[in-house]
Amino acid sequence: MRNKQITKMAAALALAVFAAGGAFAQDSYWGSPKNTFTADFGPTLVGLFINGLADTAGGDTGLSSSGFGIGLQYERQLFEPLAVAGRFAFLGGGLGLSAEDVVDGVKTKAALGMNFSSFSLEAHARFYPGGNAFFLGGLMGYGFLSSTFSGEVLVQDTEGNREKVGVSFTGSRSYMKLGTRVGWRVSSSSGGFTFEPSVGYNIAIGMGDTLGNALVKDIRKKSPDIEMEDDFASSVDDLFKFLEEIIFIGGPRLTLAFGWRF
Repeated sequence: MRNKQITKMAAALALAVFAAGGAFAQDSYWGSPKNTFTADFGPTLVGLFINGLADTAGGDTGLSSSGFGIGLQYERQLFEPLAVAGRFAFLGGGLGLSAEDVVDGVKTKAALGMNFSSFSLEAHARFYPGGNAFFLGGLMGYGFLSSTFSGEVLVQDTEGNREKVGVSFTGSRSYMKLGTRVGWRVSSSSGGFTFEPSVGYNIAIGMGDTLGNALVKDIRKKSPDIEMEDDFASSVDDLFKFLEEIIFIGGPRLTLAFGWRF
C-alpha cells in the first residue's frame, strides 16, 4: 500500500514538473522559430584549397588537382537553451602527378593518381547559454573514406627495350567521430535568413588498418619483387594518417553555414 502511494506521488510530481516546464517553454520560447536548415560551405573552402594545389605548385610540375565539399544540417530547438541537429557532409579530392626524365639515354616516364572521397553522418547537441545566439556544441558521428591509387612507370633504354611497372589500389575505412564546436547564430528572432560561423575540432577514431598500411600490404602482395624499405612504408602510412585524421575526417573545422529558420 505504501509503495503504491509513493508511486502515485512520484507520478504526480513528474506530471507537475513536466506541465510547469511546458508552460515555461510556451511563454518564453515557443513563439520563436524552432527549425533551422543550413548549407555549410566550410568543406567547400577545403575543396577549393585542394583544387588550388596544382596552381600553387606551378604549371610546369606535372601536378593536377581537384576538390569539392559541402555540408547540410537540420536543427531542431527543443528548449530555449538546447537544440539537436543532424548533419551530412561530403568532401572529395584528387591529385595527379606526371613526370618524364632522360638519363644517359634511358627514358623514364611516370604517372600517378590519387582520389579520395569521404562523407560523414553526425548527431549534434547545442547549448545556447545566453539565449539563441552564442552556442557550445558537441557531436558524435560516423565517417567513411574511400581511396583509389593508380600509377605506372615506363622505362625505355637506348636500344628501344621497354619495361612497364604498374600499381593500382582501392581501399576504404570507417571511423567513429567525436567533436566540439563554438559558434554564433546570426538571425532574427522571428526567423528567416540565418548565418552560422563556428570553429571546432573533430577526432577520427579509425577502424582497422589505415589506408596507408593497406596500400603497402597490397603492393607487397601484388609485387613481391619490389623492395620497399620500412622507413618508406612508414612515411606512406604517416601521409595517409594526416589525410585521414586532419583533412578528410578529423582535424580543425571551420563552419560557414547559411540557411533559413522557420
